Amino acid sequence: MDISFGPDLSRALAAATKGIQEAVAAAVVPPLEIRMPALDHLAEVIAPLQPALERLDAMMPANWRGARLDYSDMIVLMREGIPLVWVPPADVIRQLLAADDAAARAQVIDDCRPAILSSCKAALAAVSDTQFGEQTTLLEECVHMADRGMFSGAQALAANVLDTLIRGLTYANPGWLKPNGQWPGYAKVLESIPAVEDDDATIRQLREAAAFLPFPKALEPFWAADPIPETFNRHATAHAAAATQYTPVNAVTGIMLAVSVLRDIDDMGYPVQLHA
Repeated sequence: MDISFGPDLSRALAAATKGIQEAVAAAVVPPLEIRMPALDHLAEVIAPLQPALERLDAMMPANWRGARLDYSDMIVLMREGIPLVWVPPADVIRQLLAADDAAARAQVIDDCRPAILSSCKAALAAVSDTQFGEQTTLLEECVHMADRGMFSGAQALAANVLDTLIRGLTYANPGWLKPNGQWPGYAKVLESIPAVEDDDATIRQLREAAAFLPFPKALEPFWAADPIPETFNRHATAHAAAATQYTPVNAVTGIMLAVSVLRDIDDMGYPVQLHA
């Protein structure tokens, strides 16, 4: 996907979308001090920008389109480890944004499990690249297990599929690897993935980085002396298989993350070299 906007149009978008897509003005483009025209002339001012706004909306994952979500707050939640790209549905995202704290957000994920899993099914059904056929099937099994209350198996399998996808991305990007072409470790991967610049993120930066924003939390290392992570964590799922890490909420979060990453790789056409 190769859509870019010049600086003048970006500034115009930032002002115009304040009344149309509040999140774009608040999070994606630096805010501008600008006096809006009288409301009876607003439609006339915005009309020339509508095609650009439609292209902007079309760049976004399907669950964001037309939803007028607050991107700045969504970035905070994704960095907290909650996947929001392609899944879950927009109404669940709104509930997550309205929740007061991490415990309340976990309760939203638990309460909205059927809607979340349904959105995961839909996202997997939309994966078009046949090279991901087996990973898609495995994640469909994860959804099936979680649907039937088999959360531990779903979490473990989702974490393994996620790991396969991360390694596929890494081996397809020589700059992510060690100089000898070997696996670099997760710390190097986290340094290499697309990022959102805090001060002046562009729409393109957000779109490229959004699916990866939960990675630091999900891939955070923990060692024998550390407390076992209570939120979804790949390392703890593999090496601390017990009730602290294995929970229904973590299972659903792990499925969401693996589905989100797979669907985004498929949509964005990122190079992947699967060894599976």
